[in-house]
Amino acid sequence: MKKIIPFILIFTFLLSGCNAQSLKGIDLYGTYDENDLFIDETVSPLNEHEEIKIPVIKGLKDTKVQDKINGEIHDRANALIEKHTHINYANYYTRANFANVISIDFSVGFEEFPYAEHIHFNYNLVNGEELKLEDLFMPDTDILSLVRSAFYKELAFYGEYDHAKKLHSPNENEVYKIVKGFMEEENKQFAFSPSGIYLYYKENFAEIKMVEYPEDIAIYSKYMTDDSIFTGEYEGYKNIFTCADTQYDIFDVIEYGYKEDNLWYDFAVGQTYIPYDNPPSDERKEKFDEFVERAIEEERAKLLPFFEKAKANPDKFYIVLSKPSFNMTIDSEYDGEKWNYTYHDTAEINSHIQLFEMPMEIYETVYKDKIIETYRYAYFAMRGGAWLDTENLDGATFHETNDSQTYNYMEG
Repeated sequence: MKKIIPFILIFTFLLSGCNAQSLKGIDLYGTYDENDLFIDETVSPLNEHEEIKIPVIKGLKDTKVQDKINGEIHDRANALIEKHTHINYANYYTRANFANVISIDFSVGFEEFPYAEHIHFNYNLVNGEELKLEDLFMPDTDILSLVRSAFYKELAFYGEYDHAKKLHSPNENEVYKIVKGFMEEENKQFAFSPSGIYLYYKENFAEIKMVEYPEDIAIYSKYMTDDSIFTGEYEGYKNIFTCADTQYDIFDVIEYGYKEDNLWYDFAVGQTYIPYDNPPSDERKEKFDEFVERAIEEERAKLLPFFEKAKANPDKFYIVLSKPSFNMTIDSEYDGEKWNYTYHDTAEINSHIQLFEMPMEIYETVYKDKIIETYRYAYFAMRGGAWLDTENLDGATFHETNDSQTYNYMEG
């Protein structure tokens, strides 16, 4: 079971309590919460190798809204499947699940061009209404200019290189046709994540990067309510920096944020590798899980002296990063057809802690933005979490400790 720990942040972006009257753009120093919503799925066989997977949302208090959304997703997904006689796969990807909205891509794949067809489920979870592209923006936003710029950049990337201007130039006529065609579509095809808005027109794709237009994009606050619309049965990640995307399969424990006013901490445990095709016995797995649970608490306790040091020195700022790992001892051998594994009674704890110490003004002018940049663009994309740069310390001092110990987890 994934452990998701609430974080304490000094840059608070108060999402609960926001509503249409407090509509605002993106606070780039703020944070957001994932919805306490679970994206489940219905599964049916496609052929002997593949399955059809259709998303199902769970966790809304208003079951009528939940049933409405699920019914529309089911009908539209099956209509796309039935539209084609031969398909290779039918699956989905959750792009956005935050601020009382969702955005889910559903796609089917074929053997021949165009190889795949996509539809997009974008919903306001408060009332179950499907979102339009303009719903993502502030009322006075020049959406046409943002769309034109996005398609221009995408086509320029693949355009011819202009040596005189030293840039890639797209075919201006092609840009005009695509933008005109997209804007005239009654049902514009789009999806969005916490970091971008993705536009689709025929075979063309473009992205509006939210971080480039924070004053124009309102989706972080537009549909928030004073009271939670969720049952509380499920819990999403909390206090993620705005415009940062998350991944759901890389951590067993995440705990990061501000402690007091002068310490940033990060304690993250990546998922332990255990071969799925030949797992250990139930007894061994249970013993190892108990061992890891105790080890996590012991590793977390190693942060306490740093918290006390920060309290004793309020004129300095501290960054402490701890990313322990726990590995079961396994021998593997390939017999020409499959891998065979031998499990031992021992496991290794690798403890890795980094400490940055700096004057408060260095934090304010340099490291505050470094933290946001790292945790916005790198953290969730890296297994084990991101480390800050130790090559260019910019006025900070740096200390690092590494330790490795082997234990017999079967005997405790």
